[in-house]
Amino acid sequence: MKLSIMKWTPLFFAGTLLVVSCNMGKNQEQGAEAADISLEQQGEQPVGQTVIPEPDSAGAILEVTEDSFDFGVITEGKKVEHEFRFTNTGSSPLIISNVQASCGCTTPEYSKNPIAPGDEGLVKVVFNSAGQVGKQHKVITVTSNAVSPNTLLHLRGEVKK
Repeated sequence: MKLSIMKWTPLFFAGTLLVVSCNMGKNQEQGAEAADISLEQQGEQPVGQTVIPEPDSAGAILEVTEDSFDFGVITEGKKVEHEFRFTNTGSSPLIISNVQASCGCTTPEYSKNPIAPGDEGLVKVVFNSAGQVGKQHKVITVTSNAVSPNTLLHLRGEVKK
């Protein structure tokens, strides 16, 4: 009695799948036992449990005096300058790595030196209203080594012709 290859192919794949599945189960059990021992030895939490870290009390904290400034209504073409002041209320030096505005019409300048705990720093922004008619909301993102690494500052107002 001749059996064609077409009849044997499904049986071959089913048998292979069964053997592979059994071996994978054994490997996973052995791997899980090893992982449990490893986690216990290392004092780590197993996967699947959420661990919320305690706040880093030794870090820098950027505390802004005001995070929003409304420049009111101005005439198109005028420039608005504002200084956002902040204090490092943490216990480590605060280092600002970048300050970026949401629009090329707003130019930021910032303290480049590390700000010691208890000291103040500033971010100065200049908004050029040329070609910016209407209500304005510019966002300035301050990136630092603070516990909360991104701080948003807001510049708002309206530009009339």
